[in-house]
Amino acid sequence: MNTVGRLLTRPFSPFKKICEVPLCQIQGVLLNIFDTWGLPQWIKVDNGRPFGDPQRQAVPVLALWLIALGVRVIFNRPRIPQDNAKVERSQGVLSNWTEWHKCHNTAELQNRLSQEAKFHNLHYPVNRLNGQTRIQAFPTLLRSPRNFNPNDFEVQRALDFVAEGHWERTISQSGQINLWGNRVQVGLKYAYQNVSIKLDPLQNLWQVFNPNGILLKSFESNITPENLWRLDLS
Repeated sequence: MNTVGRLLTRPFSPFKKICEVPLCQIQGVLLNIFDTWGLPQWIKVDNGRPFGDPQRQAVPVLALWLIALGVRVIFNRPRIPQDNAKVERSQGVLSNWTEWHKCHNTAELQNRLSQEAKFHNLHYPVNRLNGQTRIQAFPTLLRSPRNFNPNDFEVQRALDFVAEGHWERTISQSGQINLWGNRVQVGLKYAYQNVSIKLDPLQNLWQVFNPNGILLKSFESNITPENLWRLDLS
């Protein structure tokens, strides 16, 4: 980032990238959004942290937390920005309309964003909608019909999602594998073997299989309601 860029971003946040923001702060913002606007049916995310994993070596805890709340998380394909074309385009439009570079602080930027979003949704006629505004075409646009209730949090949703995938690892010289930030002992006799790891969602157990499908080891998963809500699976 050049000097001008640093000067422009400094009044808004001490973080240069969203992946640097503490997860609890992002969670707090999302909870406020859900309280205000209702719970969305789905959220589309890219492959960067904190919602995605560029290496696809794990499902980030923030995504699993959303899934446990009943929000479907849709991951874009790696290195295909066209999957998010409408979002990228809308950000460009809002950037031009708000003239964010003229804002002096977060409050001023938020005020401009709110004004332009109101105009965009309530007053701007859209040709492809036969001249209707977005709120005329989509009456529920400003409020999800799904009310947010934190008591609807179900860890089984996250477990079932994880169980749909599998992860490949190579056992180390010391007989260990690294799985989602945790070192797990499989056994010295299996050193250097390639294995596949899957989750049994009913027992909440990780299962390690050799290439012939033989179960080598099972161990408890850290995906629990308490850990998910704390956003910590370590």
